[in-house]
Amino acid sequence: MKKRYFTDNISPESIEKMILCFEPQFKSYAAGETILAYSDQLEKVGILLAGRARLYYIDENGDSSLLENYAKEDLFGEVFSLPLEDYEYIVTAETDCNVVFISYQHIVTPCEKSCQHHSQLISNLFLMTAQKSQALSLHITILNQHTTRKKLLAYLRYAQSSCGAKEGEYFEIPFTLGDLSEYLAVDRSAMMREIRQLKHDGLLDSQRRRFMLID
Repeated sequence: MKKRYFTDNISPESIEKMILCFEPQFKSYAAGETILAYSDQLEKVGILLAGRARLYYIDENGDSSLLENYAKEDLFGEVFSLPLEDYEYIVTAETDCNVVFISYQHIVTPCEKSCQHHSQLISNLFLMTAQKSQALSLHITILNQHTTRKKLLAYLRYAQSSCGAKEGEYFEIPFTLGDLSEYLAVDRSAMMREIRQLKHDGLLDSQRRRFMLID
């Protein structure tokens, strides 16, 4: 499924009208700052205008794990969280970030002017929610693999496919190796050993974030 964005099929003129209707809040964050801690209510949707951010979830034991990376035009907010009790979700700035927040009620409740862009906006939000559900399902599938090697290969096959790369072609992942080990919920040293072993077995080549799967 092609990645969808919040403003797909909405004209620049309609976007200007949306700014008036939705009363957005524009905010800036320094690297390392918390952008949003999810609440139990569907309060607002954040749109990343510049920079990179990350979504972490914290379990009942206080252990945090990387769930998603965000880049320009990505969305985040309570509407995209998993319905798991005793879990916290926190979005933090990986780099300096500019974010716009829109009230969730402004999105799902048609305004008095009956703006034409509203139905398209809701459609975009629905499709983006579906894509995020797919991404979370993929993450769960990867975590259910029984070994570090299987987790690593499952993720790399997905990354290769999403980049449109073929066997024997390099592709780049959106994680540092440290972040990748956190995403896979494996020890970084164990993951690096598996990468070296896969190279030795002639199944993989890599250069930092660039990987190539060899059939």
